[in-house]
Amino acid sequence: MSVQTIELTVNKSNGLHVRMVAALIARLQSLVEDSEVLRHVYLEHQGRKAAITSILALVALKVRKGDKVTFRFDREVPSSVIEALKAFLESADRQESTDENRTDQLLMENSTTVDVVLSSLPYGILVVNRENVITYVNREATRLLGRREEELLNQSAERLIPHSRLHWVLKTGKAEIGKRQKLGSRVLITNRCPIYAENRLIGAVALFQDISSVEKLGKELKEVKALKEQLDLVLQSVEELIGLFDPAGRLIYANAHLERALQSLPHKDLLSALFPTKGWKQGTPPGKSMTDIVHLDGKQPYIAKLNPVLVEGEHCGSVLTMSPLNDVKTLMAQLDLALERTRYLEKELSKHEAPADGFAHIIGYSGPLVECLSIASKAARTDSTVLITGESGTGKELVARGIHEASSRKQKPFIRVNCAAIPANLVESELFGHEKGAFTGALQMRRGKFELAHTGTLFLDEIGDLSLDLQAKLLRVIQEREFERVGGSETIKVDVRLVAATNRDLQKMVQAGDFREDLFYRLHVIPIHLPPLRRRKEDIPLLVDHFREKLNERLGKNIKDYESGFIKVLREYDWPGNVRELQNALERAMSMCEGDTLMIRDLPEYILHSRTGSSQATSAPPSQLLREGEVRTMEEYEKMILQHAIRHFPSFNQAAKALGLTHKTVAAKVRKYGLEPLMGKNSQSD
Repeated sequence: MSVQTIELTVNKSNGLHVRMVAALIARLQSLVEDSEVLRHVYLEHQGRKAAITSILALVALKVRKGDKVTFRFDREVPSSVIEALKAFLESADRQESTDENRTDQLLMENSTTVDVVLSSLPYGILVVNRENVITYVNREATRLLGRREEELLNQSAERLIPHSRLHWVLKTGKAEIGKRQKLGSRVLITNRCPIYAENRLIGAVALFQDISSVEKLGKELKEVKALKEQLDLVLQSVEELIGLFDPAGRLIYANAHLERALQSLPHKDLLSALFPTKGWKQGTPPGKSMTDIVHLDGKQPYIAKLNPVLVEGEHCGSVLTMSPLNDVKTLMAQLDLALERTRYLEKELSKHEAPADGFAHIIGYSGPLVECLSIASKAARTDSTVLITGESGTGKELVARGIHEASSRKQKPFIRVNCAAIPANLVESELFGHEKGAFTGALQMRRGKFELAHTGTLFLDEIGDLSLDLQAKLLRVIQEREFERVGGSETIKVDVRLVAATNRDLQKMVQAGDFREDLFYRLHVIPIHLPPLRRRKEDIPLLVDHFREKLNERLGKNIKDYESGFIKVLREYDWPGNVRELQNALERAMSMCEGDTLMIRDLPEYILHSRTGSSQATSAPPSQLLREGEVRTMEEYEKMILQHAIRHFPSFNQAAKALGLTHKTVAAKVRKYGLEPLMGKNSQSD
């Protein structure tokens, strides 16, 4: 893009006043047919810059006769245009009448005044034309938007300010009043209005004000009010007698216990009555705390303590606390007991530290889960390799992300690889990348997941599905922290924190020769086993509430409550699919729900069936499976067992859990025997 500039001397008798500016713009529009070019023409004068299409901005430059101005063309224009401009500005205009001069002067002053007023307002003002192109911004708008005037003028508002919604006002012709809007760290209140001239829409204006400080004050005021209410509840509920005195020693607050105890004493000179031996004089605040034993009713002794209240070194009053003397021994005994318990709890707490903030999104408080998260929290402080095991749907990826978010690498990438979801011939390229031409289809160099995770965390999900060849290559990367791309010879060094996960028993796979023993021990540095949902059913109510809120928003529902016994039904089910299955079941129930209360009948049939038919289904084998005197082939028995299993479960995953197999094995065998139509038949009909 070429930039042209030309310096001219204005020879108009009254300079560039309103009429002259209008004539200048009209002259340019007649010379330049492409309106897009005019959006890139600016006039500069004494360090200020204005778009050539903005009359108000040009008049505000206050160009007088004899002043030098510079035209800036960000798009190339013909030399004839430049010559015509030069002739227009440098030629003397005709002699104007006194009335015309006065009119021009008045227009000039009023236009300048309007610009000064708009620039002085504490509100941002932004005007666009019918094409949503910015034609005017005041000083406050440039400050709030964080851009210079020349960066905004003649630019698309939709491109520079995506959430301005001025395009919607232009489209509908309707105003939007009092809309709250986030702009970076600021909170704005915005009014957007269409601009009409002679019943024709010619543009729109946005008026916006920064209310961040107001919102902050409102929030602080709300917090102070809540704190006051909480404090008052606390003061009224404690057994101690509590009072507050002003600097002159007058009682200004007493909780209920003190009010009852002081019924026989005058409030006017209460401190002198309570502390007669301490030299208290009305109007003379104590310089330090005072403690004494007092008798309010002549029988019950109290330990009374008066503490001065200092705010920025200035005495603002005193606080009186009184406790029955007879309670002191009891309190001391309780204190000794509390100290012993504290020492014990500190010791226990060191064993089960609370999870870091990175695990806050994991729902549950059951012992098995808290113990797992405690281990994960400690693991997050190191770069040691972590192996997360557990059934499908238990939240292994959530824990892996939590470890990353709670670690020193949280600002770096978290890269996930599902080893089971990638075709075997592409896993190596996915992990380590490939060079251009490394294999058919490798049209360009591609970085692998290890490179993408450099300085961050790499999460290898379903690592038990890796082939033995890839296990060997992975072991080398873990040991040496380096590798080569497929088809390449350059050694690439990486700094990656490795977290692996699987729902398979890697130790059994090692014994069977399906998983490398040396890789297993490299991964098994910090093992974390996530409990299945059936082992932490006390978390089900929390999970249900959590998913209900999320699904309400996603499904557009307003489910508020559950039918009596709803949670009980969920707790009676074994959840072979764990938390993921619970979420899917709730989504189905909420989709079927017609009111604002979830009913038991809204739950999937297979869950309801499990309440009455599961015990019968598990205790009685199919009648045709074993018949006296009859022996069948292993394939026939296998097919019959699969038929029985898939009839009672709606998914491969659940059937696999019941049979003690992987879902891949079950899926393959079901397809082998053509049993797909039978999937979940019994669970649907029961």
